[in-house]
Formats: sequence, structure tokens, C-alpha cells
Amino acid sequence: MLLYILYLVGITAEAMTGALAAGRRRMDTFGVIIIATATAIGGGSV
Repeated sequence: MLLYILYLVGITAEAMTGALAAGRRRMDTFGVIIIATATAIGGGSV
């Protein structure tokens, strides 16, 4: 159970990092969602 919670925390942190980076580059909402999703899948699962 603890490992699953840590996995979810990692995915959430990576998604927030991607969303903030996309927001700094003044992307629209769709761009922020795409960048956050790609970052969460790539970084959160590693």
C-alpha cells in the first residue's frame, strides 16, 4: 500500500512540474494538459 501511495505522489509531482513549466512558457490550456500528461507518464513511472 505504501509503495502505491509513493507511486501516486511521484506521478502527481511530475504532472505539477510539467504543468508549471508549460505555464511559464505561456501555453494554452490544451498545451499545459499535454505537457503535464507526458511528463507525468514519463517521469512518474520511472
